Amino acid sequence: MTTITMKGLQLRRTERHTLVLTVVYVLSLAVVYTVDDAILWILWAVIVVLVSGGVMVYYNRSTPVESE
Repeated sequence: MTTITMKGLQLRRTERHTLVLTVVYVLSLAVVYTVDDAILWILWAVIVVLVSGGVMVYYNRSTPVESE
């Protein structure tokens, strides 16, 4: 959970990475939208799916398993 202290908002590593991923996603979307090329749209979509999927797999596998 994100903690709020007197110094401000404290983000965990995964939350910081999610924030960076979102910013990069929006900026890259703006570039592709501005250029408006069909091939670039397809390339962008494939790259976004691969990166997002890879990040989700990485974080789900790097989480320690709790023993019962």
